[in-house]
Amino acid sequence: MSDKAVSIATAEQVSPISSAEPKASTLDKIKRVVWDSLDKSPEERKYVFKIDCWIMTYVCVSYFVKYLDSTNVSNAYVSGMKEDLSFGGKQYNWVSTWYTIGYIIGQVPSQYAINKIRPSIWLPTMEILYGAFVMATAGATTVHQVYCFRFFVGLFESTAYVGIMTLLSNFYLPSEMGKRTCIFQTSSSAAQMFSGYLQSALYSGMNGRGGLAAWRWLFIFDGVITFPVAFVGYFAIPDEPFSSKAKWFNEKDRRIGTERMRKGKINTKPKIKVSDLVALISDWPFWIFSLAFTGHVLGIKLYSYMNLWLKSTGDYSVQQLNNLPTAGYGAQIFFTLCWAWLSDGIGKRWPVVTLATVPAIIGTIILWVWPEHNRAALFAGWYLLFIETGAGALFISWIAETMSTNVEQRYLLIGLVETVSFTFSAWVPLYLYPADEAPRYKYAYPLTFMFFLIEALCALSIALIQHLEKKGVLKNKHEYEVYVEDDEQESHQITAEKESV
Repeated sequence: MSDKAVSIATAEQVSPISSAEPKASTLDKIKRVVWDSLDKSPEERKYVFKIDCWIMTYVCVSYFVKYLDSTNVSNAYVSGMKEDLSFGGKQYNWVSTWYTIGYIIGQVPSQYAINKIRPSIWLPTMEILYGAFVMATAGATTVHQVYCFRFFVGLFESTAYVGIMTLLSNFYLPSEMGKRTCIFQTSSSAAQMFSGYLQSALYSGMNGRGGLAAWRWLFIFDGVITFPVAFVGYFAIPDEPFSSKAKWFNEKDRRIGTERMRKGKINTKPKIKVSDLVALISDWPFWIFSLAFTGHVLGIKLYSYMNLWLKSTGDYSVQQLNNLPTAGYGAQIFFTLCWAWLSDGIGKRWPVVTLATVPAIIGTIILWVWPEHNRAALFAGWYLLFIETGAGALFISWIAETMSTNVEQRYLLIGLVETVSFTFSAWVPLYLYPADEAPRYKYAYPLTFMFFLIEALCALSIALIQHLEKKGVLKNKHEYEVYVEDDEQESHQITAEKESV
């Protein structure tokens, strides 16, 4: 017996879900596309609705708050922070870089931490510390103080995305993950959209109140709304099905949840060792998923500079600088949901990820050509970049599905893919998007075209490799067997054991 045993409940103790998979009727298939719990038994449908209410509500609100702050830095910059703190040269880019450095440092250690500390304790505590440093940014009097605060904001925020994606992979089946991860992703888009309106409102109503500029009130507001959300997390997060201590997650939920994971061949209880990391970096998922996700992260970075282009024209008010990009975030929400439903509907990730890169590639070509006297075309170029964003959530779903039985490597891979991509995001913008060259960046547009192209090619490559693994042409080194173990002392167990390689 391997020492990598993963505890989840046995099928014999669970009656609501049949282990046999009946052939789905056409109506069931339609129901599954519309919403993936409509074709399930009443008991399982009730369970999925319950975890949606608790888990999805919490993670979406939590990430909305975090992304609100991330976007507000850009809005604060064009709403007075630049002048008040005397930003110059590449200092604005360094604000993002210091945030990203903190973000990079925190991700993999956080994934190891939730292997030892319950996510219901770890994630909300990190969120409270995050909120404290967001509020502290409101008191910054120098650019270097902003650097310091943003580093710690990034460090404590780094636990959120990877931790939440791991949490979702512990409760949802592959057929359910695409919608949930993309709905989760839209919370960040909604935050970015709301941020523009919030900064406009604060600039109009709060600028100068209490002797504080509107951009300082923005960070205070961000911090204040973080704390109650964090406290809810202590009660809302159920950790994983087998050992959850959440008050709302009862014994029946535990039985249904653990049987769903068995049925979906998903292990949820990791025992991470150095050998898991060594095995991971010697296999293709680490390298190709990291390259694909890095292309995605570097590509979508460009649209965050739209308001700098608007500011450079000198034709728009502060309110317009904050409001005009929100149309892009609206499109981002719509298309992210479209990608989710389409991907889950066809049961494949690669065609949708590849399709999502097409409008972004067209947008970068428009900006690369830069039709200076055709402002409508430039607006179209910027807005097209927003449409691809949902592909990122599909990649994380794809990772969770690829490593479903290999729980240790799943935890590590989600953290490492994010770490690698943000390592590049820490320094690449310094050279591609120098603030003093906005908006006619010399290299940004052709290289962003390349980033999206790499993302699409990687998606096609992953699909090909997985097809060859399924056919037995290539050996699958990361899929382990899941089976039921009878044990007097651990009657609630199914173990996932590594195949000898």
